[in-house]
Amino acid sequence: MKFISIILDFLFPENITCLICKRPIDPNNTYSLCRECFEDLIFIKDECYKCGKPIINKIEIEKEEILSENMMKEIEKNCIISVDENGLEKLSKSDIDEDEEYLMKKFDGYKEGYKEDYDDIKKDKIEEVERCSFCKDKRFYFDRAISCIEYTEKSKILVLSLKYYGNTYIAKYIANIMKEKIDFECIKADYIIPVPLHKKRMKKRGFNQAEKIAIYLSELTKIPMIDCIKRNKNTKRLYALDKIDREKELKNAFEIKNGSEIIKDKTVFLIDDIFTTGTTTNEISKKLKIYGVKNIIVMTFLTRNIN
Repeated sequence: MKFISIILDFLFPENITCLICKRPIDPNNTYSLCRECFEDLIFIKDECYKCGKPIINKIEIEKEEILSENMMKEIEKNCIISVDENGLEKLSKSDIDEDEEYLMKKFDGYKEGYKEDYDDIKKDKIEEVERCSFCKDKRFYFDRAISCIEYTEKSKILVLSLKYYGNTYIAKYIANIMKEKIDFECIKADYIIPVPLHKKRMKKRGFNQAEKIAIYLSELTKIPMIDCIKRNKNTKRLYALDKIDREKELKNAFEIKNGSEIIKDKTVFLIDDIFTTGTTTNEISKKLKIYGVKNIIVMTFLTRNIN
């Protein structure tokens, strides 16, 4: 079986085309993305400490503003530049022609993280919870939610290709980005837990995308993955429901499997693909907290901007 897999990888390599637009790329490109698609992804660097929703995702530049050399470097490092209402053109970010060199240089700023001491950063982010309009009237049982990239027309293609078109190898690239985010945030956990699918949906789809991501993430981080959550209800598609109906639909939808005592008093990553309202991960987090889990960090690939 392993030999067949090697032959298939040779005949049909995963990363000779961009994962999003399918254009040919250098096999060594970061996350198997072309330059244009990589630029279109909005990596989240300033987010609400509690729910992970982006708070600052743009740098607005006034046309009359004189930018110092240091300001230019800061803008280029953050890689997110907007166009004002007067039609100010986007600043040139690089003249590098080679895709791989270009993308690696861009991503270095993301991996480098903040310059300040991490304790100060953590303090600032905790204070930001009060300013998050998405969080202020909600009760979340998890301790923190973290997402890597904003949900956009481009970024959602990666998740849709994984979930509905059976391109399970994409889970590996999503896990790579999650690993970089974990390192960037300097967070640790004892176990990784994927959000489960109901057996009927699992049978229809053939796999659980959250589990696929969790398996790769476990390999990258060396954190054990535990399948300890059971989904009792084959719930409706939640995106079409409002907040109250989502909560009703998910009530008693999950339970902790017998023999899961190992997670008590531990810190866990709860893994899913998208954080929309947080209703699903919150319901699971409630069960985990009641069971005795000490800290729960919800880790997802995408989240929607609160705007």
